[in-house]
Amino acid sequence: MISLIEEATGATDTVALLRLSKAGVDVIETAITSRSRAAGRVLAEISLPAGTVIATVIRDDRPTVPTPEMRLQPGDELLVVSHAASEQEIHTAFQ
Repeated sequence: MISLIEEATGATDTVALLRLSKAGVDVIETAITSRSRAAGRVLAEISLPAGTVIATVIRDDRPTVPTPEMRLQPGDELLVVSHAASEQEIHTAFQ
């Protein structure tokens, strides 16, 4: 999964990875860089679009369960699941 994410995100910080059409859910990946507005902030401080959750944060090649107190760092990759938000809305929330 991580290698697929790395392939898909070569050119952009945020990319839609999967659309589960039956459920109407998108899985979107976004990478935190040193330029990201979310870098250094805790997850509780980030306003997510309605119907959106952070499924996992990949740090140092290890997926972790996110908590509201988790502070995002450059290099973190987030897998975001949403039934309502677009790729652009996710990008805006984190980048």
